[in-house]
Amino acid sequence: MEFAGNKYIYLSKLKKEKVRKIRKSEKENEGDAPMPMAIPNAQDPKDNISNKLNQYNQGNMMQKPGGSVVSDDSDDAYLEVNAKDFNIDLLNSNIQMNNQQAAPDLKFKKAIDTNVCVIRHSSLEKQPEEQLGKLYKCGKCQAYLNKYSKLNPNSEADKYEWKCEFCFNINKLKIEKNNLPKCETIETCLEPVPQQEQNLEDDSSLIFCFDISGSMCQSYNVGRALKDKFNKILGIKPKQSTYQNIESDDFDFSNYDFNQNNTNYISRLDLVKLSIENNIKSLLKNSPNVKVGIVSFGSEIEVKGDCLSNVMIIKEKDMNNETKIKSLGVENTNLIKAPIKQSSPNIIKSLRATEENGSTALGPAVLFSLSLLNKAKVGSRIFLCTDGMSNLGIGDISEDREKAKDFYVNIGNMAKEKGVVISLITFEDSESEIEILKNMVEYSGGEIIRVNPNEILDGFNDLLENKTLATDVQMKINLNKCMTFRDQDKKDLTNEFSSLAKKLGNVTRETENYYELKFKHATKLAEMNEIDFDQLKNLIFQTEISYKNVKGGKYIRVITKNLIVSDNKEEINKVANMNIVSTLQIQKSAKLAGQGDLMAAQAQIHVARNYLNRNQFSNMNNQRIFYQFNNNMNSFHNNLNSMNNMNYNMMNVNYMGNMNRNYNMNMMNNNMMMNNNMMMNNMMMNNNISNDHLNGQIFQLSHT
Repeated sequence: MEFAGNKYIYLSKLKKEKVRKIRKSEKENEGDAPMPMAIPNAQDPKDNISNKLNQYNQGNMMQKPGGSVVSDDSDDAYLEVNAKDFNIDLLNSNIQMNNQQAAPDLKFKKAIDTNVCVIRHSSLEKQPEEQLGKLYKCGKCQAYLNKYSKLNPNSEADKYEWKCEFCFNINKLKIEKNNLPKCETIETCLEPVPQQEQNLEDDSSLIFCFDISGSMCQSYNVGRALKDKFNKILGIKPKQSTYQNIESDDFDFSNYDFNQNNTNYISRLDLVKLSIENNIKSLLKNSPNVKVGIVSFGSEIEVKGDCLSNVMIIKEKDMNNETKIKSLGVENTNLIKAPIKQSSPNIIKSLRATEENGSTALGPAVLFSLSLLNKAKVGSRIFLCTDGMSNLGIGDISEDREKAKDFYVNIGNMAKEKGVVISLITFEDSESEIEILKNMVEYSGGEIIRVNPNEILDGFNDLLENKTLATDVQMKINLNKCMTFRDQDKKDLTNEFSSLAKKLGNVTRETENYYELKFKHATKLAEMNEIDFDQLKNLIFQTEISYKNVKGGKYIRVITKNLIVSDNKEEINKVANMNIVSTLQIQKSAKLAGQGDLMAAQAQIHVARNYLNRNQFSNMNNQRIFYQFNNNMNSFHNNLNSMNNMNYNMMNVNYMGNMNRNYNMNMMNNNMMMNNNMMMNNMMMNNNISNDHLNGQIFQLSHT
């Protein structure tokens, strides 16, 4: 649990002053009729920007609002930005007016400050600071007794009184002294790892499920450096005109035309096959007990499994029979039973012999692959690789988009329940309908990576290294009753909106959750007589993570932090981790874009830019983050700008390319033709390749 403000939580002077005035007013009016309380988030109807934005996004005419969104409490976390500025280049501040058409005169207010926390689940790989036999909960808010709790002896023997740091409830506890927390990170075991699993290496399963449809024949002219890497994977000595395999003479290289014809052109399928082979060799070296299976799909599904048994074929006539496909997978789990140290030669030989074939039965293939892992260990994975839209069998996107969307949501939920992570890798110039497939990936806790040919090895390697750490993960964050969460669904909030609960399912090494915190409305704070906000020095924050690790043990881990309350924004910004702030703002912008609220997404980018610019000179690190943010967001901003101008006839859009997982920009141009009143949904259907770029960005930015 890490905070952007480092050791500080920010409470604005404006908020404290307002609480002071409300309390003073109430004291002066004691005995009189009660004064009406101010309504939080009250808003003048003429300032209802949200409704007007929706009208704008639907192509309707809109009048100037003449006002701006009202903040919840006159808190100084709110910054204003004008939509007229959306065409400003983030880095160079040069006006870029597409179609010479000015943006609507809209003003947005967005909240941004250092009250942001991030939970990095990679910490589950590490042992907790302290393991306890029992943890003690508050009877009211269910927060845990922690290092910073103060205990007072009770009149009854061996009992103590604990005033909860979060809700102020008085708890009477009988506590064993050896269970008193002494560290910030504590853990208790609910179910130990089964004895037979304790000393075993990773023996989870991994399926490479890849597309062999006709479109995988498309070739690229790759760089010499990548070709040399491929030759190394194949075991071919450098500068050699004839094939001489360093490792074995038994393999057939005839399918790799880029070597035979002395050319740098290579097909998509060969790129995928070589990347998988590279992963096989990495697993052989680092995780020799992992079980690997191969499933390829075109007009039929070829199940080669660990390549130690006969190939199983699922025919085209069965592609719509969901029950049969599931049953076939469950009944044939023995097709993946050998560890990679035994199966690797056969898998590599089979990979090299695979050729293109037919349509794209993606839905049936991924359903079968998931069913094939029915008895696999928690933490098993499916790497799905495709360059096209699913167009055959169940999950056929071309036939019924809504039905297909439901299908992939169900696949994602099935994977989540089984503890299987599904990740997608695709080519940045292909149409793979990320908008629909992302549901399957997101629900299972996986990743989407769009690559150009020269980066495909890195893409596959990144997926391989991002191992599943835990499944059945549930997380709860407890705040002091004076604080709450910004921009969270109310159904996830309890304890008067001061606790947030999330069911995360599977988490990997790279899973991170960012949350924005804020003090409640001043009228609510004024009612909390237990707290003198002018004298408030510290607040306690707590995260509870219940999880099942990949070996089968069940645990509860609790992390508690003690932060200093400060109203000195300038001093906090000097020590703040602005990388946490900027990452949250990127995620918020991507979320708004994913919901179709493109102008609000742009507003989020510009508010973040202005905030980071204002604080870039507080230290050198903040200056670096400011420039990095500008560089990283230029492409995304321009994509949003292009979408926002889609109401203009036949306009050519300079569509900037895709952003990789580290936000390094890979620039490319695509010309798109747009019709006058085209809605965003129709645009995604008719311009799949271009929109896959934006949807790929949205997914990656939302999960960075």
